[in-house]
Amino acid sequence: MDIINAIVNGAVTVEAVKKQTYATMGSGCCIQQVERLIECLCIPAQQKRRNKSR
Repeated sequence: MDIINAIVNGAVTVEAVKKQTYATMGSGCCIQQVERLIECLCIPAQQKRRNKSR
């Protein structure tokens, strides 16, 4: 839940999530999962903003 909260509150890179939550600091095996969460949680919001500006 900490990772999701970090992303929703503006951590839009793996490095930013890492600084806030310490995710990916072990073996790094969860980097792809963190990247996917960022894509899923951030891309729809960016698309919504673009659609509103049209």
